[in-house]
Amino acid sequence: MSSPDVKGGMAAYTGGAGAAAPANLMPEVLSFARKHGLATGAQEELQQLMNASVSLAQRRVTVCVPATVANLGPGVEVVGMAVDIWDEFTLEFSDHFSVELRGPDSPEVPVNEENLVVQGAASAFKEAGRPVPALRFICEHRIPFDKGLGASSASFVGGFLAGSVLCAEELRQLSAAEEAISARLDRTTSTGSVDLVDVYRPTSTAGVDALLQATIARGWNPGNVCPAIYGALQIGIHTSSGMLSHRVPIPHGLVLCLFVPDGKEEGKSLDKELVERQKAIWNVGRTAMLINTFATQDFSKFQKASEDFLALPIISEEFPFIKAVCQAAMGAGASGACAAGYGPSVLALMQGRTGDVLAQSASNQLEQDVAKAMLKAGEDHAVPGRILIAKPCDVGAHVVAQKSTLGHSDAQARISYFQ
Repeated sequence: MSSPDVKGGMAAYTGGAGAAAPANLMPEVLSFARKHGLATGAQEELQQLMNASVSLAQRRVTVCVPATVANLGPGVEVVGMAVDIWDEFTLEFSDHFSVELRGPDSPEVPVNEENLVVQGAASAFKEAGRPVPALRFICEHRIPFDKGLGASSASFVGGFLAGSVLCAEELRQLSAAEEAISARLDRTTSTGSVDLVDVYRPTSTAGVDALLQATIARGWNPGNVCPAIYGALQIGIHTSSGMLSHRVPIPHGLVLCLFVPDGKEEGKSLDKELVERQKAIWNVGRTAMLINTFATQDFSKFQKASEDFLALPIISEEFPFIKAVCQAAMGAGASGACAAGYGPSVLALMQGRTGDVLAQSASNQLEQDVAKAMLKAGEDHAVPGRILIAKPCDVGAHVVAQKSTLGHSDAQARISYFQ
């Protein structure tokens, strides 16, 4: 075995490629060590330097994911809409694992590896072929938990997206460290080497599709998953190559009243069994009418379009108050109402927010009337609750630029976002 030489404080072999590598080294370290013939001590020093490069970077990312309403009546396991109520998740590199929860529903959320944000981030690193580093998770929950508004899938989507961004950031830091170490060794990398930053880009088409497929694989309703990722109204289609999602634009001016009952847990999805032919035909026809309602912006047909003959009979057995709350909302002037997913929450849809002062005043009054009617109907059935008034949102899960600290060029540093 040849004796090592030293360049710039870094020991390197001039031979001895058969030496055993230390355990638990990053793949990049092993590759770099083979390329440059590093001794065991040098490999360990390189590992420490790369760890320091990542940990000292103090990188963090904040992502937001919207609430979602699946099915919208007849579009069972196919149609869903994003709602302007957001969970916010911040992930950052740390020296130890931790989960911090914020929000009224936080006591129901686990703070260990069972946390869905943690599992989403772990899936993202696994998808990229990377070990999961120690991360700090800050989870601010505004989406009511276990109420049929997509809180579970939103958590996983947020963790996966944030984890993907940090994974790409880690690769970017490792690439910079490799260049610095190469300079210390007075060696250059081969011109045919792969840019680590290009290995995994979370915002690429492939990256977003990986997020979609990984979330669908968990068994959640596509009517929650697709709009959580892409926003607006989405039609999720199962294909031989996986899930596809198609966007339906949402017109401006729509208002949503969400009745969220106290003390009720999310309903279960339909059993995988055959359904009556006539009921299936009725649902297909109303789903087509539902999409046409949004495409033509004619919501006078929404009440008829949101009728459901497959899931609602089962939902009504579990939550008998839902029909009464829907009827109360429509009686107070809503264009239509339906169960949110499989319950227990109820969605009522209205038109009116146009920006005009007089029209806005009338819309506000309508919202209040519908909200009070839904609350009273719930109380009449011994089901108290609360009302969330929101609007559909056109965007899905995204990185909050002004709350994230990631590596940027000088030009990027002079660009600010206001959201």
